[in-house]
Amino acid sequence: MKKLFIYSMMLMATLSIFSCKDDDISESANRDKLFRPAFRTDNNTGKGSTDPYNCAITDLNTAHLYWYTVDDAVAYEIKWAIQNYVANGEQAWIDTEAGVDGKELAGHVVVTDPKQFDLVIKNLSYQTDYRFAIRALHSYDANNDSWKTDPKNSDWYGYGHGTEWADYFGMQTGVRYDVPFVIQTLNITKTSMVVRLDRNISKYSDDKKKIFRDHFNFVDADQNVLKIDYLTFTASKSTPNATTNPTYLHFDIPESAWVNDVAEFTIDGLSENSVYNIDAWDSSIEAKVDACYNSVMKSTKGTPGAPILIKHVPTAKDTIGTGENMNIYDISSYNSMKLDDIISNYNSDVTVAENQVFYLEGGKTYHFTDNPNIYKGMTLRTNPEDVAQGKRAKVYLGGMTKTGANVNTCNFMLGRQPNAGENSTITLDIDSIRFMDLDFDVPMATNYGHAQEGNGKAVGNYFMNMYSNGMGINVTLLEWNNCTFQGLIRGFFRIQGSNDFYIHNLKMIDCSHYNSGFYDNNGGGYNYIHADHNGKPKSNILENVEISGNVFYDSPKGSLITDSNRNLKWDASVRWNLNIHHNTFVNFMTRSTKAAWMNTRYIPGGSEASIHDNIWINTKDADDVNRAMNALGWDARNIQGGDGSGKVVFNIYNNWTTNDPYLKGGQPFNNNAFNATSNSPGKWQKTWKDELDTYYPAGLDELKVHCDPELKATDLMVSPNPQHFVGAKPSHLDHHTDKGIDGLYYQQTEKVLNSAIYKSGAGAPRLRNGKK
Repeated sequence: MKKLFIYSMMLMATLSIFSCKDDDISESANRDKLFRPAFRTDNNTGKGSTDPYNCAITDLNTAHLYWYTVDDAVAYEIKWAIQNYVANGEQAWIDTEAGVDGKELAGHVVVTDPKQFDLVIKNLSYQTDYRFAIRALHSYDANNDSWKTDPKNSDWYGYGHGTEWADYFGMQTGVRYDVPFVIQTLNITKTSMVVRLDRNISKYSDDKKKIFRDHFNFVDADQNVLKIDYLTFTASKSTPNATTNPTYLHFDIPESAWVNDVAEFTIDGLSENSVYNIDAWDSSIEAKVDACYNSVMKSTKGTPGAPILIKHVPTAKDTIGTGENMNIYDISSYNSMKLDDIISNYNSDVTVAENQVFYLEGGKTYHFTDNPNIYKGMTLRTNPEDVAQGKRAKVYLGGMTKTGANVNTCNFMLGRQPNAGENSTITLDIDSIRFMDLDFDVPMATNYGHAQEGNGKAVGNYFMNMYSNGMGINVTLLEWNNCTFQGLIRGFFRIQGSNDFYIHNLKMIDCSHYNSGFYDNNGGGYNYIHADHNGKPKSNILENVEISGNVFYDSPKGSLITDSNRNLKWDASVRWNLNIHHNTFVNFMTRSTKAAWMNTRYIPGGSEASIHDNIWINTKDADDVNRAMNALGWDARNIQGGDGSGKVVFNIYNNWTTNDPYLKGGQPFNNNAFNATSNSPGKWQKTWKDELDTYYPAGLDELKVHCDPELKATDLMVSPNPQHFVGAKPSHLDHHTDKGIDGLYYQQTEKVLNSAIYKSGAGAPRLRNGKK
């Protein structure tokens, strides 16, 4: 209601409404400028979908715009663009219209009837976020451009950015109907690839065939052979300077090329390390967005060169924002080097092969300012020679400056958004992304406690996120190895978006997490691995997961892995393989009574989970009376889809805890203990009673976390308890440690060295040797 009131007040004095009265008074002629028009939306009408004049997307990809007319206007100028091009405000719109960095408007029109208050824009790209802008024109002449600079033209509506919700308007088009997959690629080399087209749909189900027949044309009476006239093979906007074979920029396919409804073409003369778009088309379909079949994006191969050492050159000043929203900051005190341009340029550089290794100098500080896209395999790590000398590079993900009271942060973005005219459903093939031997931090990060103290707000940052309107991804490997992470408040790794995503190997090895989380009072956020496969039963980022040797210390941010409670009947191709071992979890998620250590309520059949040699510890000082000590185990409820067996292998064994006052039934979990008979891995022990050796190979007794009766947390470790006591009100220090995880190493006493928990070999190896 507050938004509606503010918006209504803004409109009252400026806009004439559709049903104007005869005695309406025109004041525009007496003003320096015409009043500014605005699109009709629920924000300014409060009528929602019941308003017949509300701007809306119809028929999946048609935009129907309505606006408030303006007295004395002779025409209206309207333009639209892909959201990510213009979301940063006025200067972004200006740059896009000028073609800066290859960007372009998606469309532009002048409505010359001053009484017209609506416009239908057909054939927009499917599944794409658009922004729209409008202004009223005081003069217009189609034969010259003088009207463009008429000083009495209104200001633009639609140039807002960020939280300026009243000054911009956007809509997302719908997901395209199912499309037959006619394109495949084979035998990809450095300079060539084979493109195979298959135009026969006989192999599809009857339901799929019906959809295809409703939307595509056929050359046979039985409607099994698709009409495919031509092939296009072009350089992707990821690598716009790549060499292409001119024959196939637009290649009309002769009927003689089809053998049993399959045609193959060897396309050579390509650039190494380059990305190409491949499309097959039916020329008789007028709209290009409907005329193409499945779009494919493929990269040629290349040989990675020697590792590139990024020599440390400090950046004295940093720029955030554009145009009137640009701020320049003095960051010389950090003695840090900005990496944004290096990574951005690498993505599109055809002279540098995928999987390039970048070395950072140990003992030096580097940083990112904006959200760096990663859509080309790469490794970022400290120079191994420096690591051998005990020196590691620091990398700041923003957190060095403020805009007002709020900290400027950033995070890596996996994949990218589609460019203008680019099919948003294309899947990006990415090989290996690795981060090694690095200390990541966000120095000025603020959490929920800061907000309650009146110091800004909890920052909504991650280590890595995805665009909600991003392209699909197909990643061979995503790995974090021997890294530390601080200042990541909202989450760690979040997937999202309407396109399919696949990560074939996901690894977190020998890392440490601390001084993170606490996004809200319950410690929630977007979890460590937020595997939200919403509406995508074929997607899978948990195909092969290894989480081993890590330390998680008092950083509440939800679950280690979550499926976000998405009730999916997983595709027959989907299995999960979770291998989580030799980790130490200290006060993993003690603020919440609902967030489990693992939250996977809908598991695909045929999956396997190997959970072993881990340690869970819940501990605090006796005087830290206000600190909550909640802990939930594994919330597992349903097994569906996948191989259709309704069964999962739970290989759980040799997990331990210390004998502290916060155990329940000898377990470190208040609920969802692994051996519980509901909402946990132990749920199916009676159902599978005749196959226990198969699905609980370590035995039912090993579902229980072992408790060492002789040791409390403070006996095992030097100083595991939270450093700062929780008070009556939230404080930013509630989950903060000034000394990192140095206090978690094992005491080298006879009692410890002879203890059952030590002899078990469980827990993160780095804590065992008594060294900081």
